[in-house]
Amino acid sequence: MTNLVILLPMQKTCPHCRSPFEVTQEDLQYLERVAPTVAGEKFAIPPPTHCPDCRQQRRLAWRNERFMYRRKCDFSGKEIVSMYPPHSPFKVYEQEIWWSDKWNALAYGRDFDFNRTFFEQFRELQLDVPRVALVNKQSENAHFTNHSGKNKNCYLSSVTFESEDIYYSDWVIDHCRDCVDCSYLNEGCELCYETYYAWGSYQAFFCDFIKRCRNAWFCYDCMSCNDCFMCMNLRNKQFCIENEQYSKDEYERRMAEIFPISSVSLARFRMEYIRRKEHTALHPAIYQVQSEDCSGDLLFFSKDCTECFDSINMQDCRHCTDAIEVHDALDIYHVGWAEMMYECHAITNAYNLIACHFTYDNRNAMYCDCTQNSHDLFGCAGMNQASFCVLNKQYTEKEYRSLVPRIIEHMRKTGEWGEFFPLQFIPFGYNQSRAQEYFPLTKKQANEEGIPWSDEEPLLPDVERIIPAAQVPETIAEIPDDILHWAIRCELSERPFRIIKQELDFYRRTGLPVPRRHPDQRYLDRMAQRRPRKLWKRQCQKCQKAIETAYAPDRPEIVYCEECYLKEVY
Repeated sequence: MTNLVILLPMQKTCPHCRSPFEVTQEDLQYLERVAPTVAGEKFAIPPPTHCPDCRQQRRLAWRNERFMYRRKCDFSGKEIVSMYPPHSPFKVYEQEIWWSDKWNALAYGRDFDFNRTFFEQFRELQLDVPRVALVNKQSENAHFTNHSGKNKNCYLSSVTFESEDIYYSDWVIDHCRDCVDCSYLNEGCELCYETYYAWGSYQAFFCDFIKRCRNAWFCYDCMSCNDCFMCMNLRNKQFCIENEQYSKDEYERRMAEIFPISSVSLARFRMEYIRRKEHTALHPAIYQVQSEDCSGDLLFFSKDCTECFDSINMQDCRHCTDAIEVHDALDIYHVGWAEMMYECHAITNAYNLIACHFTYDNRNAMYCDCTQNSHDLFGCAGMNQASFCVLNKQYTEKEYRSLVPRIIEHMRKTGEWGEFFPLQFIPFGYNQSRAQEYFPLTKKQANEEGIPWSDEEPLLPDVERIIPAAQVPETIAEIPDDILHWAIRCELSERPFRIIKQELDFYRRTGLPVPRRHPDQRYLDRMAQRRPRKLWKRQCQKCQKAIETAYAPDRPEIVYCEECYLKEVY
């Protein structure tokens, strides 16, 4: 029997956060579009029970990008680097083993029990089937990188692709090199530090939203600018300080008064930079590039998308985040080159997926975890080059198409059909996941909800001594080589951290002082400057037109509609 969706908007209350939310007619139309067909029958997806934020929270909680541990491979006993800590309940295999034919996921197959819930049975399967320690393909000397590939000489970075000598960074792609403590770099950025969202820039330090800039310090929303310091909203300028034009000689004289830069002066400049961004710079209501009929922020080359963020080349999508080249999708996170998706996370090169996690080169899959190069799977984990399987058990095509509709109907009765995997089943501690950054919980709150929490403490650095951050010399010229044998106690979190040789070489090359904060704290400081993935209604501060923006009405930034912003900066 084909199930039909009644396409009428409805008001609902989220059972998790108790907030009211609306399921729109457009949401229902998308659900009807992506509803799966099995054996010629279309199985409707019910309207979401949770609000968009809580649905997003569930997906983000399944992703650990930055926390890595030393542990034993459960296949070989070899010491490896893994995103799963040593006391994780999962079996964990090193990459070379997990991708090999030395084990067979079909060996964990089991019958579906219609007297039990699907999620209960799937959780048992997940605990049995080995998981890959890290996702880091085709890289050289990049053992401490995750969700990355085709890199060289990278360290403690994530979502980094085709780049070289990248340290303590995330979302660095497209042939970038020699960058430290950066996020969202594209198009061959080089020699950048503490920079967030940059394209094709060289020697950019403490900058945000810059394109094709060179030798830029503390610059925001600048394009094709060279030799600029503490500038905002400039286009095609050179030799500018605080948005004032200088001659080449005068600019160099003024910069010589600043450098070599010390830790104290750097902290002062950072505070001034943040103040200027908040009170002087002009901000477009939303950041969209060549996008048509879209709502959301940080959207590039997209069309007909609603409530989408940090995404590129999207079309006909709703509630999508960190995605690229996706069509016809609803409620996805970190998906690329895919079509017909609902409630999915970490998907690449896929078609027609429902509630899947970490799935590459798949089609016609539902409720799968860590499956690759496969099609027509339901409730499978760790499968590679497989088809017509349920709970890792092999069936004929006819048997599969007969069994799956029965399971969907069973899940409909238990209230599981259409829901993503529960928060209680996440494979990491909640505090290790991306969800903690956007939807923070305390350990007490997580425990009350039965959500996993990690008490794993990082090992102390094996060093000759640990020095307080205040005792670190002020300038890079004063730093001795011996610092490589010390650890620095973070001035804020008090966690000790080491400086590696490649990092020290970078600071000496750029004239930057050695940082006084732990890399994790530097990441949190950088992320504190980003806009939330949420939209508010307010007025343009120039023309008073009603706008939708990523800046909350109580924030201090000067926010303009697109028309007013473009008139001012061009």
